[in-house]
Amino acid sequence: MRDIGKNIKALRKKKGMTQEALAEALFVTRQTVSNYETGRSRPDLDMLVKIADILGTDVTQVLYGLPAGQDRQGEVRRLAAGCLVIAAIFLLMTLPAPLLNELLLRRYVGAMLVSTLVAGLLRPALWLVLGWCVLQGLWLLQVIHLPEERAWVTWARRGVLLVLAVYVVLLLPPMVVGLIQVIQACLGVPNEAVVEFPQLPAYTWLMNRLLRFTAFTPQGCALIGGALWMLHFSKH
Repeated sequence: MRDIGKNIKALRKKKGMTQEALAEALFVTRQTVSNYETGRSRPDLDMLVKIADILGTDVTQVLYGLPAGQDRQGEVRRLAAGCLVIAAIFLLMTLPAPLLNELLLRRYVGAMLVSTLVAGLLRPALWLVLGWCVLQGLWLLQVIHLPEERAWVTWARRGVLLVLAVYVVLLLPPMVVGLIQVIQACLGVPNEAVVEFPQLPAYTWLMNRLLRFTAFTPQGCALIGGALWMLHFSKH
């Protein structure tokens, strides 16, 4: 309990917050937070509850700190989850490949569409998660450090996530139509009854540019994954 200040500092850094950010959330001055962390003063019970709530923990951990190894175990679990996501994406890319290749040889439009969109969605997603996992692993090895969260970090994280969400939403309609076409082809549906994606020139032009970029440079998505890690994505 003598290390309340050290516990507050450790939990604050784990959250990626600066003293200024914590002080603003507590409606106190930065010097007050500094005094808490250096032991010059101690927060009362109400303040302890507020600190715990803002740092996403409980009062017990503010008073006594994290149990030995608990924090590291949580980060290892995050890395393991990321690795499982990579494995799942890899399976989604490889298992349907023989069927898609056979349908491509028969020149089914749906198969060509799905194959193209897999290259534009799953492959970039694989590299994106891989980029995040690499930085998470380096952080666990204490090779790099997570930067403190500032106001611009929050907005940058939201901006990156918004761009990714828009990209996925743009890909979903043709992906769904392509999957329906593949299923219809497997069921032997006549060509005249096959569902077709509407011709939208502006949309087609945009999709071609996006798919060309992601299909030929999917490794660049690893940089986006690394940026999400640096922007505290896993902490929110």
